[in-house]
Amino acid sequence: MKVKKYKEHLQRQGMPGEVIEKQLNMIRDFVTFLTEPGLNETIATAGKEAVEKFARQLIAEGRNTLENFSALCNYADWLGQRRLYVALIELMDCHNAMMVLADELEKRHGRGLRDQIFREVLPPLGANEKERWAYTRTITERMAQRIAPQERQAAWFRVQHGIPAEAWWEGEAADKEKFRQCGNIDEFLTLKRRERDAMLTRMRDEDKLWYAVAINDEVLDFIRNDPEMEVGQREGKRIYISKVPYNAVRYLQASDAKLKRYYACHCPLVREAILQEQPISPEVCNCSLGHASHYLAGLGQELKGEVLESAVKGDTRCRFVFHLPEEELIQ
Repeated sequence: MKVKKYKEHLQRQGMPGEVIEKQLNMIRDFVTFLTEPGLNETIATAGKEAVEKFARQLIAEGRNTLENFSALCNYADWLGQRRLYVALIELMDCHNAMMVLADELEKRHGRGLRDQIFREVLPPLGANEKERWAYTRTITERMAQRIAPQERQAAWFRVQHGIPAEAWWEGEAADKEKFRQCGNIDEFLTLKRRERDAMLTRMRDEDKLWYAVAINDEVLDFIRNDPEMEVGQREGKRIYISKVPYNAVRYLQASDAKLKRYYACHCPLVREAILQEQPISPEVCNCSLGHASHYLAGLGQELKGEVLESAVKGDTRCRFVFHLPEEELIQ
């Protein structure tokens, strides 16, 4: 364990001493936990199973905070322990999505309906994907009984992986200026593809993850050869966007359709349902539709969209369409 060097690293970042000690104590607790009977793991070998077991302990102790999980995640990243880092990222991913959905339902339909749908306490931070999927299925079933389909889809659209609106502002402002300089939508999308390819090429060359996605030659070629992927391709008054698979390396290696769908899916609220071959409402995928809408925010229009294909629906990719409302955007 390289705690002393990591402490020096945090000090160089200007982190206050009390915060450093709190983070180091969490790291020490995790390392000690890994040596307990039945585990016999190390930082170098620990992955999803060890992280989920430690999370259950933190939940029981009331220490399952974003701060604590982030401390472990940052340490794993600093060490270059990718397996551990990704497991921690997945544990925190979309951690507040169901709260955002509950708030959106209350805003649209009132507190009474929210309480009818969200009767139980939300899954705690650190709950595994089986627990999160089971809870999501219950919520979608109750929504289907009480809310019209269009309203359900609109509520999920606003969830957008739980990312707050202000997190997008800087990038969207930059994209609006790029669109202004490009002069038309096709030039803008071409520019965004060049930026995408340059960024992913750099990540491949530096052996860095793009969020939790590993970029190798095969993945890079796969993305570069699809103009829709993560940017969008215009056809008439429609723009089609497809998602980069969540685990792109394994997605490209998989021949089994179920596994391909599982590796395609980004959503920790429903991904386990694919693996267990259990039904769940594809309306959840409107959350990713809302997320993808930010890719086109540079156009300065609130575009209507729909989910065309999704891993939850049984497809081997996730694909959306957005409709351009004004002809002058195309010119």
